Amino acid sequence: MTDIKLVVMDMDGTLLTSDKTISDYTKNFLKKLSREGYKLGIASGRPIIGLKRTVAALGIEAYINFMTGSNGAELYDVDRNKENCFYQLEPNIIDEIINLYKPFDLNPYVYQGDNCYAYKSDSTIERAANNNHLGIVLCNLKEEIKTPQSKLVLSTPPEKMKQVEAFYEQHKSEEKYRGFKSQADMFEFVHPKLSKVYGIAYYCKQHGHTIEEVAAFGDTTNDIEMIRECGIGICMCNGTKDAQDAADIITKYNNDEDGLAKELQNILNCV
Repeated sequence: MTDIKLVVMDMDGTLLTSDKTISDYTKNFLKKLSREGYKLGIASGRPIIGLKRTVAALGIEAYINFMTGSNGAELYDVDRNKENCFYQLEPNIIDEIINLYKPFDLNPYVYQGDNCYAYKSDSTIERAANNNHLGIVLCNLKEEIKTPQSKLVLSTPPEKMKQVEAFYEQHKSEEKYRGFKSQADMFEFVHPKLSKVYGIAYYCKQHGHTIEEVAAFGDTTNDIEMIRECGIGICMCNGTKDAQDAADIITKYNNDEDGLAKELQNILNCV
């Protein structure tokens, strides 16, 4: 396992505990890895602006080398203090998706600047805004959103999720967008060329690394590509079955038991 030089971590359900914190045990382990020369990255569905604020609030910004947000649509190279935006969804595609899923009576929203933009507020959007240190703007998305966006999220009651996933499989458009469950109450859409791997691979190329040198930790459907394509793919034992099926390793401990740090110690033979 000595060829692993980068560690990439999903946030929710993986690096973070259920109450959205990081234990001193895990924080100290990240500090140790950073001092030993490992590059540490965050790969999340959260927007970059939210990742920056969250990483700072957690007190781990000194150990993080890069962040890929919005499921691969955004990259912040901390080492070079440079941001990149990749493939985005055009407003007409966003409108098409919203109209297609209208029969489910879901609540679509996008991240733009310092806010979440939505037709109405709900507990899912309020949680997303709070977790990302953003505000909420209630509006008509069709009238307000006139520029390409990194992603569209459908706030989806958990009891409707399987129906939404099945509907997506029947009506997906591989040329226009790709969709996936990112949390129990969130179904997201991004450009069809994107996944978390895109941002990770871009960072690796810029810094002379390969994707095979990456150990990637995740817990759910939007992590599958990076779990499958990185050098070592690790799924949390609290993760979803589809993510566990894609993994090389399933952690022994969950995200409330320092599962990431303990598994990484084992992988890297660190003590």
